[in-house]
Amino acid sequence: MNKKFTDELAKLIPEGFSKSGLKEVSNLIENTINDRVGEEMKDLTAKVSGFLRMKINELKDEALKELENEDETFRAVKVYESLKSIVAEDINSKNSDSAVNFYKDENEKLQNSVDGLNNKLSQLMAENNSLDEAVVSLREDVSVLSETKKTPFKSSERALVITNEDSHQTSLSQPAVENAFLTEDVIRLSNK
Repeated sequence: MNKKFTDELAKLIPEGFSKSGLKEVSNLIENTINDRVGEEMKDLTAKVSGFLRMKINELKDEALKELENEDETFRAVKVYESLKSIVAEDINSKNSDSAVNFYKDENEKLQNSVDGLNNKLSQLMAENNSLDEAVVSLREDVSVLSETKKTPFKSSERALVITNEDSHQTSLSQPAVENAFLTEDVIRLSNK
């Protein structure tokens, strides 16, 4: 530390303070100042570095603009890139047109197939409806037939039996009387 700082510090400190104590206070102040200066230097270095990077980028941009304006090769590359993008776009549009046409044809085929299937489905639905109606009619017929099955059969036809036997035959036996199906005429026929 310089002599002037030590003398001023000695004036501020009360009398009776030792020189070694003065030296320690002086060292402490010097260390604190050095730490603070180091921190400030880091901050300033970062700021200067950022500022320089910004200025370098600005210089690069400016140099690139000048190069674009003055260099023939650079302009030719720009024109080439523009033409390349135009040609690529044209090729893409042709490819997409052919792809669109392919999908359009496929869509038409599928639509025709769907229409055919819809027609067939309509025919089958109509046939199904007529079959449903036939089933309902047959069920009604079955129910009518099952009702008629429950009632005994009575024939509207009558048979006339002509025989040469006497009509004065003895009366029927007891089992024949109990059987409703064995009429006198049937018994007479079975006796022959």
